[in-house]
Amino acid sequence: MFPDRITLQWHLTDICNYRCIHCYQDNYIDKGADYKKLLEYYGKMEKLICHFKENNKNIKAHINFTGGEPFMKNELLSLLQILHDNKVFSFGILSNGFLLCKSDLKVLAALKPKFIQLSLEGNESINDSIRGRGSYKQVLKAIKTYNDLDIPVIISFTANTINYLIFSEVVRIARKYKVHKIWTDRYLPNNSNDKLALSTNQLKDFFQIVLNEQKKKITNYFSKTIVSSNRSLQFLITGGQPYSCSAGLSLLAIMPNGDVLPCRRLPIKIGNLNYDNLIEIYQSNSTLNGLRSFDNIDTNCMNCYYCRSCKGGLKCLSYINYGDYNKKDSNCWL
Repeated sequence: MFPDRITLQWHLTDICNYRCIHCYQDNYIDKGADYKKLLEYYGKMEKLICHFKENNKNIKAHINFTGGEPFMKNELLSLLQILHDNKVFSFGILSNGFLLCKSDLKVLAALKPKFIQLSLEGNESINDSIRGRGSYKQVLKAIKTYNDLDIPVIISFTANTINYLIFSEVVRIARKYKVHKIWTDRYLPNNSNDKLALSTNQLKDFFQIVLNEQKKKITNYFSKTIVSSNRSLQFLITGGQPYSCSAGLSLLAIMPNGDVLPCRRLPIKIGNLNYDNLIEIYQSNSTLNGLRSFDNIDTNCMNCYYCRSCKGGLKCLSYINYGDYNKKDSNCWL
C-alpha cells in the first residue's frame, strides 16, 4: 500500500490556554517530548516517506502541527526549521490564535508554512461561549497578523447544536478578512446522548447552509475565500466528489507521548514511536488494514450507490456510537 499523499497530524503538546467545550482532550498538562525525542520521532516520519518514495517518487507528504496549542511548545520553531531545510514535508499549523512574539513571527514567516488554521465557531458571543472569553478577538487579531506576514489562513468551524445555524456569519467574517479557506465538520459527541451533537435533520439543514454559501461565491467576484465541503456525507447535499475517511490510508496522528493513532478522533492506539517502526505500523497494523479494506463495509451500505466511494461515512462517529468503526454513519439518511 503506497499512497499518493499522506498527512501526519503531530500533536506536540497537551498544554493549552483554552478549555473549549467541544474539545476531545482530557489532559492539559502533558508538555510532550523533549527536543531530542522530537527529533527521534521526526526521523521515523522521514524514513516512512523515504520508504514510500522508493515506489512513488511523487508522493506529497505533509505534517500538521497541533496540540494542545502548538505555539506553546518552545521547540516548535527549531523543528520547523528542520522541515524547511530537509524539504521532505510541507507543513501547516493548527492553532487557536495564540501568537508568538514579533521576532518569532518573522522567523515563522521565513519558514513558509503552507497555512495556519484558526478555529472560529460563530459571532463573538457564541464563539466565546464555546472557546472561552476573548478568543474571538484573539482569532481576528491572529488573522490580521498572518495576513500581514503573507501566511495563508484557514478557518475551521466545528458545527454543533449551538452554532450550526450561524455558519454564514463565520463565512462573512472569513470573506471580510480575506481568509484563504473555511472548512467545517460535525462536532464529535462524547456519547450517543451528547446534546451538542447534530441530529440528522439538523445536519441536512446545515449542509444546505454550506451549499448556499458556496453558491454566493459565484456572484461574489471580489472574494477568493473557498468554502470547502470535503467531509463525510457533505457531498450528499453540496455535490462534488464523495468523501471517504482518510484515517489509516493518507492520515496518521502522532500524540505527545509518541502514541500513533489512525486519526485523533479515532482513539485506537496502533503503536508508539518510542519503540515501534512507523513503516511496520503503516504496512502491517490490523486496524489500519481494516480501515482501508472494502470488505468490512456495513451491510446496510452495500446497496448504496456511494458504497465504495463513501465507505460508510464518519468512522470515528460510528466508533463512539457502536464501538465499531465499520458501522454505517448514524447521521446518514440514505
